[in-house]
Amino acid sequence: MNRRTFLKIASMGSVAVAAGCSAKSEDNLFTMVRATEDMVVGQESWYASTCRECPAGCGVLAKNREGRVIKLEGNGLHPVNRGTLCIRGQAALQGLYNPDRLWMPQLKTEKGWQEIPFDKAEALIRKKAGAAANRGSGRISMVTETVGRTQLDLFATVLQTFKSPPPVVFEPLAYESLKFAHQQLFGDPVLPVLHMDRADVLLGFGADFLETWLSPVEYARKFKSMHQLNDGRKGVFIQVSPFQSLTGANADRWIGCRPGTEAAVIMGLVRLVIDDANGRQVNRNLRDALAGATEAYTPEAVARLSGVSVEDQSVVGRQLLAAKRPLVLGTGAGSGGEHSIAAELAALFLNLALDPELSLFDFNNRHRVEIADRRSTVLDAFDAMDEKSVELVLINNVNPVFSIPGGNRIAKILSDKKRFVVAFSNFMDETAALADLIVPVQLALETWDAYESNSATMATLQPTMGKITQAPALGDLLLNLLPPEKRPAADYQALVTRSVLAGQGSQTAAAWLKTIQKGGRFSDNSTTGGSPKANLRAAATLKTCLAALPEPKAGDVLMAPPSIRFFDGRGANRPWLAEIPDTLTQIAWQTPALIHPDRMAAGGIKDGDMVVLETHAGEIEVPVYAYAGVFPGTVVVPAGLGHTTFGRWACGQGVNPLSVLDPSVNADAGAPSFATPLVSMAITGTRMSLAATSGSRVSLGRKIALSMAIEQIGHKSGHDKPGLTMDTFPLTPPTPEGYDPERDLYPPHDHDGYRWAMIVDMDRCIGCTACVAACYAENNLGIVGEKRIIEGREMAWLQIQRYQDPADMARVTFLPMMCQHCDNAPCEAVCPVYAPHHSKEGLNNQIYNRCIGTRFCAQNCPYKVRRFNWFDWQWPKPLQMQLNPNVTVRSKGVMEKCSFCIQRIKAAHNTAKNEKRAIRDGEVVPACAQTCPTGALTFGSLMDPASRVSQLIKDPRAYQVMGYLNTKPAVIYLKKVTQTV
Repeated sequence: MNRRTFLKIASMGSVAVAAGCSAKSEDNLFTMVRATEDMVVGQESWYASTCRECPAGCGVLAKNREGRVIKLEGNGLHPVNRGTLCIRGQAALQGLYNPDRLWMPQLKTEKGWQEIPFDKAEALIRKKAGAAANRGSGRISMVTETVGRTQLDLFATVLQTFKSPPPVVFEPLAYESLKFAHQQLFGDPVLPVLHMDRADVLLGFGADFLETWLSPVEYARKFKSMHQLNDGRKGVFIQVSPFQSLTGANADRWIGCRPGTEAAVIMGLVRLVIDDANGRQVNRNLRDALAGATEAYTPEAVARLSGVSVEDQSVVGRQLLAAKRPLVLGTGAGSGGEHSIAAELAALFLNLALDPELSLFDFNNRHRVEIADRRSTVLDAFDAMDEKSVELVLINNVNPVFSIPGGNRIAKILSDKKRFVVAFSNFMDETAALADLIVPVQLALETWDAYESNSATMATLQPTMGKITQAPALGDLLLNLLPPEKRPAADYQALVTRSVLAGQGSQTAAAWLKTIQKGGRFSDNSTTGGSPKANLRAAATLKTCLAALPEPKAGDVLMAPPSIRFFDGRGANRPWLAEIPDTLTQIAWQTPALIHPDRMAAGGIKDGDMVVLETHAGEIEVPVYAYAGVFPGTVVVPAGLGHTTFGRWACGQGVNPLSVLDPSVNADAGAPSFATPLVSMAITGTRMSLAATSGSRVSLGRKIALSMAIEQIGHKSGHDKPGLTMDTFPLTPPTPEGYDPERDLYPPHDHDGYRWAMIVDMDRCIGCTACVAACYAENNLGIVGEKRIIEGREMAWLQIQRYQDPADMARVTFLPMMCQHCDNAPCEAVCPVYAPHHSKEGLNNQIYNRCIGTRFCAQNCPYKVRRFNWFDWQWPKPLQMQLNPNVTVRSKGVMEKCSFCIQRIKAAHNTAKNEKRAIRDGEVVPACAQTCPTGALTFGSLMDPASRVSQLIKDPRAYQVMGYLNTKPAVIYLKKVTQTV
């Protein structure tokens, strides 16, 4: 093979991936003097692995340059995420390169933390475990995060060797109520995968499936599949909940209800569905079983309990009765308690009444997080440490002191000098800080492992880069605790290999390599499998749960839902996640309390006012933000921030609402509650400047975030009635066809071969901000922090702007806003040194070496998408290793903005030139478009008449933001399609 042929194959990634997935992992970061044979300088290698930022287990492809990972993309072969990633997945690299990461084991001594070698840490654990086992059985306790079957079995084997029980699996969001409902009705506490994409009517009662619920990237794709415009029709989505989360904001209709009354609303719908008068065929045994439970839930009674009007109940009922494939979801992960148990069980019965076959439930394919133990089991495990004289506690990558209400109780147990606590953690979080020994281990992107994202998917993990620490794999560390003759494998990689190949026909080295290259073993068939037989005696349990529900009381209720950015708090030390504002509030770095505007007006409270929220468990002080998407009397404080220790970006930022929740759990399901009554809400008289990136909440009548009713689809759009007013100004493409001598003073630009443009389908944008995180990762954007954002100096090239409907402030439209790459760009004409440059392919380039920082361009930009570097931003070591070498790191005094990922365009040019062809449509995919879970962004050339962008620009929904300014933007938006429900 000659050199040219080798480089050509390497550029396709096949050799790079094959060598990178060899049986021997990389041990070092290599210099260019001595590089591995598969490394080509300036050429990326790709490694398939699995994201472990949450239990969903999406597939990732890690982009490696010169031995370091610089970007994560979704694995297109993985059935869960199919090539896309969420905001947390994009930020996983900031865990890998976090400057606050622990590099060596830390032993607690009287003088503080002492750094010790890894072999001594391992020997100390072995000594403690052996001594504990010699004194009796059950002397070792382990609490772990959700892990794959291979690792979980190894944990159990090690603990059994030392005469102790298997580990407790702790997840702060463990879906106890949902699993309890399935156990009562079907016999097993399972979490089946849902075929949401096949539904025509979706009804949710708080499940935030676009944010944190079960598998958000998967369900975002499925949701937009059922909710997309197709032949003038869309599926219907209705959300009934106390709080309009991001998921609720994407509903066709959000209906607010009093916290804890979701079960009453569902039972009212069950009563309607099983009524003989509605004409729907319902199994008579089911009708008889439920008849007694539904008698009390008349529309009037439900309205009194829940605050949901009789009219709204009727609307929801009509949609369900008319649906062919309805699907009902229960409460979200941020609910819980006895209210959630009743609601989940009632929702399952409603699904059974509407669809006796439960055809949208895949009971043969279940989410991995179902293995998590109930909260009561976790608390019992900690409480039993005293009763069972536990001497050694192993904590694997969980932070119960922070994420469990009443964490002080756990802190006291772990602080007891009678036991030795080992934390396998890479960060000094609240729980690790209480340990006697902290042992950092390899992260998901550094280790060999296997993880079952669901029952049909065996995903693999592999080292995606050379070692930057000497930390061992947790599997290898635990294997070394066993006597050599009792070890199930020589090392953990061998154990993983055997486990992965066990389910395949071929168990050769070639089969292993093929599996690693794909990122796992995936089932090709989407199963339905049929549902298990329902145990209708569960109706008695439902009646008991409903009877135990307390009557709603007057007074405020505090809710603490999980965050799309921080999940349960584990992502709070990733600065991208803190810097990117929450979509609904547009607030970064802070924890606001969301209160209904009417409630604020009645109390004389304004945005930014500090209030003290007191519950029976404690109090927190937070700033207030008016939000119409909460039921009056509900105060929502998102969880995730408020760490007392977790690194420089998490410590001292925001507050932790979990600390003031009721620490008790439900006796039946063992579920915690993420809502609790407020004792008082007192204004302190002080104010906090909110780190908000938004201006007006409404578009003030300008053509910014537009929508159209579904009834207008197919009618004339108004593009054929040109004028010069805001409402009649035509769509003017950034091509010669968009110029008119009667309207334009200047001739069109001459573009050479390509005119790059982007189509943004606002009907597909869910506001998840994954694209924003991808832009940060791809383009080396600086982190400015809370203070600079308050000053208005954020650096994001792409923002998800939120606009509310003045007629109904609970109706929200999301607008991705980036540089519009105008053909008549106002920025280009005012720069005295021509730093904004119009390229031959239509891009509005920013030439950094020319820029002298006059900022005239930013003043003249009507879209306000240009960012000025007021400082030289810092990347504390080793965070600088994540920087993309293909993108210039800007310095102080330079203007910057979206470039349409020009480095990817240049790479496509090189490939096409070498292959003596033009760039193909779809060959260039900017980072934002690549990661979008719903496919809202499309990129291509308008000079290719067959390209997708050329076809989509003809859509009657197409428009340009403030196009009446005649800037001729190359970012074309498709109006959001609304439907009245």
